Amino acid sequence: MLNVEGLEVRYGGICALHDVSIQIHQGETVLLIGANGAGKSSLIKSIIGVVQPRAGSATFQGYKLNGLRSDQRARIGIGYSPEGRRVFAAMTVRDNVLSGASRLSQARQRDTYDRLCALFPMLEEKAQQPAGQLSGGQQQIVAFARAMSGEPQLLLLDEPFLGLAPVWIQHISDAIREMQRRGTTILMSEQMARPALKLATRGYVMRGGEIKREGSAAEIREVALSDEYL
Repeated sequence: MLNVEGLEVRYGGICALHDVSIQIHQGETVLLIGANGAGKSSLIKSIIGVVQPRAGSATFQGYKLNGLRSDQRARIGIGYSPEGRRVFAAMTVRDNVLSGASRLSQARQRDTYDRLCALFPMLEEKAQQPAGQLSGGQQQIVAFARAMSGEPQLLLLDEPFLGLAPVWIQHISDAIREMQRRGTTILMSEQMARPALKLATRGYVMRGGEIKREGSAAEIREVALSDEYL
C-alpha cells in the first residue's frame, strides 16, 4: 500500500531523516518508536506532504506522492492526525470534525458525524462548543475524529497518546481498534510505546533519523523494554 524508499529530510543543516525506507501493507497497524528527535514526526509529515524531502520517493496505492500537495494526498485516501492536537480553536467541535470530510457529500457528512458520535458521545454533547474550550483529552478526540471523518484508507497518527490521561488513552485505543475493524491501515508514531504496542502488528525503531530495527510487535516490544521506551 505505502512504499517509502531512501527518504532524506533536512532542516537547514540538520539531517532529520537519512536514507529511510519503510513498507506498509493493506490492513496493518505499524508503529514508529523512538525517543524525541528520532525522526518519527518528520517521516509522518513527509508522507502527508507537510515536509518536502531532499531525496527519496514515496508511493501510495500506485500514486507517486512526490510533488503532490497535502490536500491532494488527502483526496487519494491518506488521513492525518498531528502531534499536539491542533484543533481550530474558534470553530465548533462539529465543524472541526467535518473539516476533514469536505470531499464527502452533505448526506455522507451527516452519516459520518452520527457514526463518530456513537463512538465518541462527547462529540454530540459538545457539538456546538468552540473546540478551544475543551480539555486536552477532548481536543485529541476531536483531532482524531477529524482524521477519521474523511474515511481514509491510510491513517497517520503522530503521537496520539502524548500528554493524555489513562482514560483518554483508552478512548483513543478503542477508536483505533474500530478503524482496524473497518480495514483501515494505520501508521502511528509514539515515544512511550506501551499502549501503542497493544495495537500494532509490527513496527520500526528509529534513532538519529534512521531505521535501526524492524519486526513484529513482539520483537519490537523486546527492543522497547531494553531501550526503556516503555
